[in-house]
Amino acid sequence: MPYLNMLSRTAFIVAVALIVSSCASTDSPDYSYTSASPGMESGASYHVIRKGQNLYRISKMYGVSVEELKRYNNIWDVTDIKIGTKIYIPPRDAIKPGGSEGKRWYKATQQATSRGPARTSVRFIWPMRKVKISSRYGIRADSKHTGIDLTNPKGTPIMAAAAGTVIFSGDGPSGYGNTVMIKHDNNTITVYAHNSRNMVMENQPVSQGQQVALVGRTGRATGNHLHFEIRINRKPVNPENYLPRLR
Repeated sequence: MPYLNMLSRTAFIVAVALIVSSCASTDSPDYSYTSASPGMESGASYHVIRKGQNLYRISKMYGVSVEELKRYNNIWDVTDIKIGTKIYIPPRDAIKPGGSEGKRWYKATQQATSRGPARTSVRFIWPMRKVKISSRYGIRADSKHTGIDLTNPKGTPIMAAAAGTVIFSGDGPSGYGNTVMIKHDNNTITVYAHNSRNMVMENQPVSQGQQVALVGRTGRATGNHLHFEIRINRKPVNPENYLPRLR
């Protein structure tokens, strides 16, 4: 019986502690983050955007420049940042100098008009012959997935979804790895990321269906796949709304 009484007292203390903790003040700093997870650089974290915050304020919190936040998170339009979005905060020792690669990427992202609705006259095909979608466009684990992921073995050919001109071929923003970017008209761009190898050069014209890269897992990728984006007026749209319907 004394043993049971001791258990009862312990259970009572635990219950009281839980009640007190649940009633504690909800006041907290206007930012939050999660610690590094497997596969991320040591010291990296994520920040959840709260009301009233912008990239400048967040950059001051973590000692990272606005340009680095834009580059590491592939943010093209700083006004298009939603409350609750989780953005990646790189560890300071992992930040790469912008250099010519970063400047070329930024210049390429600006090669489209920035106003108007998400409409295009471009007619796309799927960038792979065998299509298996492993991750769709939209919110994924509190962060915005700006394209779709198409799983295929390493070395599978990646095709241009439409005719155009290559405006970037190289090491994309952190996480994207080897990336190809193609401009199709004044406001439409497609992006092909995580490639094991890029098969085209900048300023090269390509035809629809032409091989532009090979599937890989460069950058932050857990397996071999293509991360494919369609951007209209510099903003990502759901590629499935512009591609032929899958049967």
